[in-house]
Amino acid sequence: MILKGPEGEQYTTGKEIGRGGEGTVYEVQSNNGLVLKRYNDPLTPAQTSKLQQMVAMRNPAIEAYAAWPRGLVLDDTGAVCGFVMKKLVGFVPLHMIFSPMDRKKMFPDKGYNFLVHVARNLATAFHKLHESGLVVGDVNEGNILISAAGMISFIDCDSFQVKGKDTYYFCEVGVPRYTPPELLKEGTFEQIVRTVNTDSFSLAVLIFQLLFLGRHPFAGRNKTSKDIDEETAIRNREFAYSLQNTKKKLSPPNDSFSITNLSDDLVALFHQAFEQDARPAPGAWVRALDGLLGDMVTCGISRLHTYPSKLQECPWCKFRETRGILYFLDDSYLKSNALLDDIETFVNGFRIDRLELKKWTGSAKLPELAAYPIAKKYQNYKAWRKWGSIAVFLFGLVAFFINGPFLILPEAIFVIAMVFFINTITPWAYNTKAQLNYLKLEVEKANEQLQRSVFDYDNAADATGYLAAVSGLDKLVQDFRNLPEEFDRLKKAMEESIYDEQLHFYLNIFDIEQHNIPQIGSVKKKALMDNGIRTAADITRLSAVKVPGIGLKNQQILLSWQRQMSSGFVYIPDNERLSKGMDQVKVDVDNIKLKLESDIRKSYQSITYLKLNITNRALVLERQINDLSVKKSQAELDYRAFEKFAKVWPF
Repeated sequence: MILKGPEGEQYTTGKEIGRGGEGTVYEVQSNNGLVLKRYNDPLTPAQTSKLQQMVAMRNPAIEAYAAWPRGLVLDDTGAVCGFVMKKLVGFVPLHMIFSPMDRKKMFPDKGYNFLVHVARNLATAFHKLHESGLVVGDVNEGNILISAAGMISFIDCDSFQVKGKDTYYFCEVGVPRYTPPELLKEGTFEQIVRTVNTDSFSLAVLIFQLLFLGRHPFAGRNKTSKDIDEETAIRNREFAYSLQNTKKKLSPPNDSFSITNLSDDLVALFHQAFEQDARPAPGAWVRALDGLLGDMVTCGISRLHTYPSKLQECPWCKFRETRGILYFLDDSYLKSNALLDDIETFVNGFRIDRLELKKWTGSAKLPELAAYPIAKKYQNYKAWRKWGSIAVFLFGLVAFFINGPFLILPEAIFVIAMVFFINTITPWAYNTKAQLNYLKLEVEKANEQLQRSVFDYDNAADATGYLAAVSGLDKLVQDFRNLPEEFDRLKKAMEESIYDEQLHFYLNIFDIEQHNIPQIGSVKKKALMDNGIRTAADITRLSAVKVPGIGLKNQQILLSWQRQMSSGFVYIPDNERLSKGMDQVKVDVDNIKLKLESDIRKSYQSITYLKLNITNRALVLERQINDLSVKKSQAELDYRAFEKFAKVWPF
């Protein structure tokens, strides 16, 4: 579709790249650096006014950390229906680094220091946005994106709290697990002025999740018989990892990274953020996280294992050795495939010297040629024509002298007619002309044969097949070279399958009906259950199952709740299944390797034969072209010589 901006700018939408309960995001065909968000429903005057204010506030500091509206988009009636913003390339949602399998897939070379680095950049982003007079408000791990370099960018910025000249444009949405207790007690987000201090609570929760590998600060082991969910814990300031609250009802989950592993500065900031009213500003987190980054060391066993130098041993190795838990997945615990070590050795035995298919340059070597002698009979024919013409002429001359000038005209006509007859109609003339035509046809025939041979030389019959075969061999060789990558792909898929199976089993214990999920009441829960969506594990099926009353917005809420539940999952590799899985992967790759080896040998042999045929054929054609060039030249000499000899008027 084609949409316009207020100044007549034209935007042609391309591929759809995102869809939510509020709107759809498209690529902009005329500008690869932009995307366009179009709202599903007409905007209210307040929403339009807020977008206008946001566009007016746009500056480089904001755009460095947010996909901020750059310009408004109008529908056919001239009403604001969306906006354009910068396109984020290479960014993924923040929650993709909470789980070890997601970290391995998205950032395979990143360790714990990367999580600290992201946390530091996140605090910087909040600091810069606050400096620009903004309050994020609706903070969650789904509307913050990160890049492989750890850079931060906020999306869905139209939910930010923005202050105009005389009014606030409120943030009227939020996720309870990132909401401070004072806002939860309000019971609504409508007409609530958020502050840097309320944002600072949300920031602290995100930093905690990053440093504690997805764990939430208000989720833990319940010491009481009463159910305490995250929202209740936040309301009551039940910080599960607290070192100061001696009467706390929650304690850290089993197999958690200990808060005492962190610097004293960070421990103090977490206690202040979660147990006091005045929370640390983002700048304080930047300084403390910079200190932690400067104090990190790397384990000697895995480069992914970085940790604070205050610890006497690597905590990640300890989790693995004592509990079998892998918080950072590398391939050190998976078998390699020694049969792939000879890849280049095999490939080097099948190198093809490229065949140069040359064009004929017309450089045939011709010997010194001379026209063949003219046959005796044609010489006789010419003599008879000559003497016959002379006799007729003499006869006319005698008749002139005998008859006088009175019959000169009839006599002249007679002489001319007889000479013409002798040189065109007599068998002598006819046979001579026939021979001349024959020699001309021989020239044309030789030239045609020569051109056909040159064409055959320039367009080798097997050239297309040869080039296709070489291309096919190149692909086979590339596939063979890619066997280590294929081995890694199958290995990761196998490992991911086992991981997902464990995670699915874990999520299956969380019954949707028994949990309080924001905006998902009893009616929606019944609709979910009627369609087979009963546990947190089933929520993944929502992309394929259409449930009445469960739109995109509800799906996002449910996926967020699923991520919340999965934060307590720890991955303990099933070594027996992994070993069997690796054995099967090796068998599969070895079978692929054997087939490729056979196909490469066959293809190489076929190419060798084709190349030999083309080369031999070219040599034959080259000799043939040389012979035909001589034949053509000889025919041309003979024709020109006979043409000169066989003049119609020989005297």
